[in-house]
Parts: sequence; structure tokens; C-alpha cells
Amino acid sequence: MYKIAILDEDKAYLERLIFFLKEHHRESFEISAVNSLDDLDQEVTQYNALFFSDDVAVDAALFPADIVVGYLTEKSETDEQCINKYQSMEQIYRRMMKLCEEGKNTDINDSTVVEEPEKQEEQTPESGELKAETVTVDGETYRIYYIEEDQLDRLAIRMLTGNRIKGLFQTEYQSGGVRIRITRMKSLYEYIQKNNTPRGKEQLLKFFADMITTALSLEEYMLSADRLMLDPREIYVNHAEDRVLIPYIPVKCDEPQDSRQYLEQIRDLCNVLIEGISEEGVSVPEVEEIGAEESGSTEDFDNLQQKAKESLKLKETTKIIRKEVIPFIVRRRTRERIVINRNLFKLGKDASYVDYCIKDNPAVSRNHADIVRKPDGFYLVDKGSLNHTFVNGKKLAADEYRKLENGCLIQLADEVFEFRLK
Repeated sequence: MYKIAILDEDKAYLERLIFFLKEHHRESFEISAVNSLDDLDQEVTQYNALFFSDDVAVDAALFPADIVVGYLTEKSETDEQCINKYQSMEQIYRRMMKLCEEGKNTDINDSTVVEEPEKQEEQTPESGELKAETVTVDGETYRIYYIEEDQLDRLAIRMLTGNRIKGLFQTEYQSGGVRIRITRMKSLYEYIQKNNTPRGKEQLLKFFADMITTALSLEEYMLSADRLMLDPREIYVNHAEDRVLIPYIPVKCDEPQDSRQYLEQIRDLCNVLIEGISEEGVSVPEVEEIGAEESGSTEDFDNLQQKAKESLKLKETTKIIRKEVIPFIVRRRTRERIVINRNLFKLGKDASYVDYCIKDNPAVSRNHADIVRKPDGFYLVDKGSLNHTFVNGKKLAADEYRKLENGCLIQLADEVFEFRLK
């Protein structure tokens, strides 16, 4: 475990960063928030690493050579000591760990003081106050949400514009408006109106699962599920990628919602969808009429019989074609069998984040590795785990994809699984 101190003038950012690190990586760091450089004078030697933001004027030469110094920066990352503040929290953690493990400390020549942003009183917009419009520019269609400057969460804007977050729109902010591109997309409201069928139900369940996954991932980017726009008329279906995209409204909020309030939002979403289906009605497919002079002939009957036989043959052939291989892994220690039932299957010890939780092994990281389905098979990818990932004893680099063969061994830290195809 490394003992670290973090000094950042942006108290809201500092609070969220420390909360994330303590919640998910308490086994790696003992963390102290420092209010000023003066606080470090007497106790600096007890730390393994110090992390400063751009708005702190610091000379690394003042600290002992065996103490790692890193910089949480809003600028471009110029060297290994610089860590971009507005990437995912997991990436920030990995960079901090790498610095601590390498124990490298180099002087910096630039001690530029960045002017502290003007602090604004937090306000929460009243329900229904958000203004929005749809515009078309150069053949592209956009939805724009207008937010008052004093209500804007600037940290959220930086996170949204600096990262591609699965399930959220890629966001642009300009002239007081948050802009998302909805070209050739239908709202979830319109989609369900046109797909009130058993197949549509299955797709709706998938969309709900995707939305829950997105909501659970937001903490890693210092975002709140309370700011998701849970209105089916504002949630859009991306047909090209077979998923839904939710607008995130970056406004400040004083108090997080409790379970009841969030359930009420979900209830309202479902009510709007149900009302939309009721208004649309059930569509009946059109049937081509057959003329009276044609309907009773023996020739027509023979043709129908022939088409029925051909259709039956086609169905039988389709059944053979659609027969799929079922992937699963067997945990060696417990003999538990886990079916890989998603195209992206996460393995780790954080039950709120992964698809299979290894909660009884502290050597396994929170999001240790993923099994990814591709057109040519299944792959294992290491997610920057602390104790590494192996396939048949060979170590994977962080974010490296390794193809899995039937019967191969997967190792997460010291936890071993056997990959099988049935």
C-alpha cells in the first residue's frame, strides 16, 4: 500500500477523486487531502507520493528525492508525471499506481500558476425549466439543451467532451447549449410505438439492461446517474450499433436522489412508453386480397402446397444455420460454471460493475479483465489489473487482446478458469 497526498484547489473534483479511490482501490492507497503546501512541511517524509493540480505552484526540488511527485493537469500530458484530470477514474488510478511503482521523480521547469476559476453558488433547475430544440446543420440533425451559466457543471462538461462513455452521447458545449447529434435516429418512444411485438419486448429488455449498465459506469467519470435524461422522447435508438444513447444534462445538484425518487423517474419513463403504445394502437399487417375468380382453383391449391413444402425446408435449414456455440468458463477452485452470455463480459471483484464477481479473492482487481466476442471468436483483454492476466501461463499486457481456444486456461491474478465451448 502506498501513502499519498493530493492537493487540488478544485475541492469538488478532489472530493470526488478521493471518494472513488477509497471506494474501489483502498487496498492500494492510503490517501490524505492537503489544503496547502504549508501542511506538508512537517509530514512530507511520511508519504510515498504527492500529487498536485495545475493551480498549485510547486517546485519538486523542495521534496526528498525518494518521494514521487505527479501532476493532475488540464493541459496535454507532456511526460509520465502528468496525468490528465478528465479521463476515467480507473485510468487516473492506473497512472498513479504506475508512478508509485516506478518510484521515478524528475524536476519540472514550469511552475505556472493557473488562475482559480470563479466559484459560483450551486443551483438546481426546477422541473420543466430545461429548454431544448432540434436543429439541422449541413444535413446533420442535433438536439440542443440550453443551460444557464450559473447552473452548469463544468467538471461534467470536461468529462463528457473528453471521453467516449458507452451509452452516452458524444457531447459538445457551445454558446450556453449542450449539443448531441441524432441524425437518422428515432427516439425510444417512437421505436416502441412501432415495435409493440414479442421481438420488440426482447429488444426493450436489452435497452433497459444497457441503460442500467451506463448508469452504473458513471461514477468512474465523476458523473451522477441523477443527471441522465430519463425521458423516452429524449433517449434515442442507434440502429447502426443496436443500442440506446441517453443525454446527460450537466447541471449542478445539491442533494443526490434517493431510491424512491429514482424509482419514480423510472416509473414515469415506463408510463410515457405505455401511453405512447396506447395512442399508436396495434398495427395489423396488410394481407393481399385474392380475386374471387382465382381463389378456388386446383392450380392455386397445388401452388400453395408447393410453397408450404419449400417454406418448411427453409425453416429446417435455418434451424441448422442458427445453431450457436455456447461459451462458458469453469472456475477451477469451486468448479462453478459461468456462461458467457454477453458480447462484452466483465470479470472482477466489484459486484456493481462486472458480470461475474470474484468477491472472495483480494488479489483480483475491481475490473480485472473482459471476455469479448468478435466475429472470429472470443478474446480475453486485460483491463490494467494490478496482479495481471494470463492465458495458458502467458502474461497479457494492459488492454492486450488474446484469442481464446477451447480448453485454454485463463488466470486472473492467482484465480484460474478453464474456457470451454459447448
